[in-house]
Amino acid sequence: MFNEPGLSHALLLVLVVGALYALRKRLPGTQLGRSRDQFESPLARRRRRQLIALECTELALAGIFFLVGGAKLIGNHDMVELFRSIGVGQWLRYVTGVFEVVGAAFMVVPLASGASAVALGTVMISATLIELFVLRRPPIAAMACLSAHTYVAWSRLLHRAGSEQVFTPPMMDPTPADPTTMDPTVMEPTTTEPTTIEQTPAISPTMEPLDPSAEVFVWVISVDGIDQLDTIAPPGVSETP
Repeated sequence: MFNEPGLSHALLLVLVVGALYALRKRLPGTQLGRSRDQFESPLARRRRRQLIALECTELALAGIFFLVGGAKLIGNHDMVELFRSIGVGQWLRYVTGVFEVVGAAFMVVPLASGASAVALGTVMISATLIELFVLRRPPIAAMACLSAHTYVAWSRLLHRAGSEQVFTPPMMDPTPADPTTMDPTVMEPTTTEPTTIEQTPAISPTMEPLDPSAEVFVWVISVDGIDQLDTIAPPGVSETP
């Protein structure tokens, strides 16, 4: 980082972040510069605000690492003295500068910002360890950047708060069914099994046996009256002459 950041560095950072904002609005998967839905739910409104805060953090990190990585590549005096103090060599300055510029470029893309945050977070972990054990100074700037990278990686990769679009259920237009296109439903005849009704045999009245010796008279009803037609003897009984 710069040893003595001044007003010129702050103005340059504002210009870089403004240019990145104009570029970010044209990329898919962003909420920056998008019109707000008039009928969004409170949950959708809260998630949209979280996503905008996340994207502003990403743009700030991208602008910072564009400046810091570019300063390493162009050989800024502060960066040259920093890597000379580390004692490894200036080749590490070039490698770190390329890594930071490429990571900042991917940080602008919404779909790649999570992976970029993880990669740049490893750089900040290395910078924190170098400042603690080699340079013997508090790693304030490195820890601040590491916290921001952790927030972006946690939001993008684990909870995917930025990559998910706010879901608005579509309005369904009910279309009346056309009776001509409806398939008639064939009703299958129901088969009923015959119910067997057990009939109770009628109890016949007790009839007394006929006396074989008794004669049976057959009566005929005529117009003139009731006449006796014949006398029939029961079976087994002969008629008396």
